[in-house]
Amino acid sequence: MNEETIDDLKQFISTAISQQTSDLQEDIGEIRQDIKILDRKIDDLSDSVAGAMSDTNEDVDEQLKNHEHRITKLEHKPA
Repeated sequence: MNEETIDDLKQFISTAISQQTSDLQEDIGEIRQDIKILDRKIDDLSDSVAGAMSDTNEDVDEQLKNHEHRITKLEHKPA
């Protein structure tokens, strides 16, 4: 191999690596966007679950208070 062929190979390799690196940067940018979208969806889902749990807890608390009131009434009835 002469010096010119080696220089051509170096330039080819450098160009190929540069192009692949550029493609990887674009892929990384797309992955970051996808992660941001997933983060938003996870936050929305988490808020929905927290809201549903809060509503359920309030319903259960109300039901317990109602049962306590009914049990107290039953206990006070003369036999």
